[in-house]
Amino acid sequence: MKKRNIFIAVSLLTAINGVSIEAHHANSLYDRSTDITISGTVSKWQFINPHAGLWLDIMGENEEKQEWSAEFQGTLDLYRHFKFNKDTFKPGDAITLIGHPARTGGPTISTRIVIFADGTEVDVRSAPD
Repeated sequence: MKKRNIFIAVSLLTAINGVSIEAHHANSLYDRSTDITISGTVSKWQFINPHAGLWLDIMGENEEKQEWSAEFQGTLDLYRHFKFNKDTFKPGDAITLIGHPARTGGPTISTRIVIFADGTEVDVRSAPD
């Protein structure tokens, strides 16, 4: 009974205080030894945990539209260090991303750098001093 009460108390405190629990995932999905650059227009931005995600429409070979997904780190880090929020990207925004490609060769990237249409460059993998 005592363990149950402790569990309930910890659960309530966690819920009340809004404690962020960050998970650390293996990086094996992406090739960290190389970077790629992709440019296109935003089709969707999800500012949700555990990782923010962005979908980008890119013109591929033969002028075919291709949808890429871009993974970011958690929303807490993105907001705290870079002031990113649910309104940072809007459908139709032109952006460039630099990051690590998927090992599968699929259209997905682990984002390192965001370059906005105005030329502003944000390295989302290093917290500002």
